[in-house]
Amino acid sequence: MSKDSQQQNQSEEVDLGQLFKAIGNGFSNFFKGIANIFKGLFQGLVLILLHFFKRIFWYVGAVVIGLVLGFILNATAGKSYGANMFIKTNFDSGRQVYENINQLNQLASVDRDTVELGKILNISPTEASKLKGFYIKPGTQENNIAEMYFEYRQNLDSISQTEVTYKSYKESLSSYAFPVHQIRVASTDKFIYKEIEKAFIKELVNNDYLDELAMVNVENLKREKVALENQVIQTGYLIDEYLKIKISQSQKPESNGTNLYMGDAEASNSSVNEAELLKEQLKLEEQKREVLRLMVAEKDIISVISGFPSSGYDIREWYEKYIIAIPLATFSITLFVFLLIGLGKFLKAQEGNKVM
Repeated sequence: MSKDSQQQNQSEEVDLGQLFKAIGNGFSNFFKGIANIFKGLFQGLVLILLHFFKRIFWYVGAVVIGLVLGFILNATAGKSYGANMFIKTNFDSGRQVYENINQLNQLASVDRDTVELGKILNISPTEASKLKGFYIKPGTQENNIAEMYFEYRQNLDSISQTEVTYKSYKESLSSYAFPVHQIRVASTDKFIYKEIEKAFIKELVNNDYLDELAMVNVENLKREKVALENQVIQTGYLIDEYLKIKISQSQKPESNGTNLYMGDAEASNSSVNEAELLKEQLKLEEQKREVLRLMVAEKDIISVISGFPSSGYDIREWYEKYIIAIPLATFSITLFVFLLIGLGKFLKAQEGNKVM
């Protein structure tokens, strides 16, 4: 092997050695960096624990004072109760319901007009002063929105169906477009809800047009029910007569059978047997049951799915309760004071170093 080849091989070996050494140093530095991070976190945790350990009596005292103050405030301050009502709006009455809820909330929480509020809900001004707010929001779940979207798409042409997505449809829905709504009433009196329920429901749909629409709808459903009952009776009569004729004809040896014709069936020389009549009767009975359901579901402008409970319940969040919020506040204030003291000492030390 020539001298030049030996020198080239040695040079390549040196280059590879340096490369592997650099890679090794890189991994070593990487793991050392991770170790330093954990070491720094551990030291920080120790410093924090040491801070609280040295001043444990200050923090315990602050929490105890906060608990005492919170207990006193909880005992003396008025409690806030709430109760929910779920309703189903009929005849596109959602707009009217939302408007009336906004009016009641304005009277209760903004104007504090207890006289007008009491007049509307048939209670005294003193009782009305205990009402603190009226709120409403759609009570429909995601699967209900999907059903509404599917039904909406069925009424569109093929081009519109491709353009309207579920997301765009959902975003286009207004609050009063949903059928079911949740109404919440806030009060300082937990037993006031049943007292205001009847007048409250009446006020939600205070609209002459909607009253007339509901009345006409009930009359139409009654007429449809009577018509369906007559058709059921007539169909049953036809079935009985058909069976009588069939039995009578079957007893004659020379009979080739008897056909019963309905409407234009005779002109086309096609007969209707009792099976078809029974199907028609079942169909009419099903239509009658649907009408009876609608007579209950659409009897009023709004259907109360769930009324107010006999008493309200505490609607405050955990962070709104004084016995929790006040101790957290006193603890935070104590921590903030010690941080300021520590920051002041650090700045003084830095200032002294600069002077030196």
